[in-house]
Amino acid sequence: GKKAAAAFAIAGAAITAFAVSAVKAAAEDEAAQLKLAETIRSTTKATADQIAGVEDYITQTSIAVGVTDDNLRPAFSRLVRSTNDVEEAQKLLNLALDLSAATGKPLEAVSNALGRAYDGNTLALGRLGLGLDASILKSGDFDAIFQQLNGTFGDFAENAGQSTQKQLERVQIALDEAKESVGAALLPVVQELTQFILVKFVPALNAFIDGLTGKKSVQGSLTESQKTAQEWGKKVRGLIDTIIEFKDELTIVA
Repeated sequence: GKKAAAAFAIAGAAITAFAVSAVKAAAEDEAAQLKLAETIRSTTKATADQIAGVEDYITQTSIAVGVTDDNLRPAFSRLVRSTNDVEEAQKLLNLALDLSAATGKPLEAVSNALGRAYDGNTLALGRLGLGLDASILKSGDFDAIFQQLNGTFGDFAENAGQSTQKQLERVQIALDEAKESVGAALLPVVQELTQFILVKFVPALNAFIDGLTGKKSVQGSLTESQKTAQEWGKKVRGLIDTIIEFKDELTIVA
């Protein structure tokens, strides 16, 4: 009865709220993916499959080490601009994650320091306090720098991901990814709806308002549906004018 109806109403509201939130999250994630994909295309010779593979790598890494893709994508973007190579950028991002987990420093700062070192400027990397050999830093030999850092901090992020706190963060990230997947499935429907609203509904609504307010539109530029909406607006306006004109009489009758 009423309790069941109320329960269904609550469930319906919750489902609707979840769907709206999921679509919003998916749209934001899609925008971030497109931004990274454009960076990769402009800085490397990566194929479409390789770019798609980067997204798979980011998703898997995010869940594995408990770092959101919102942090991983900018870091990868920074590194790929220096390496001009997808595989090399992935290798450096893995190291950046290890260094960030070991030192507690933001992934953005570590990635930027690694990118600069790759470009030949080791000053920022030296300031991270990683215990790098001074002669290696001075030489600017990035291969030697990478080997020393990887030997000292390799797998640090993966091991840190086993802590209780990180496991909880990994679960939350996995749930967020699932939510975004639901939203991504709904995106085509939302895009179709927004296209209908922009192309059909909004012009018709504007035509209706023009008719209602008496604003003149260029008739030749209106579609049949817009002309109908405008005429309907004029009729509504006429009805309102009539009610205002005879308001006193209508009040007495009421």
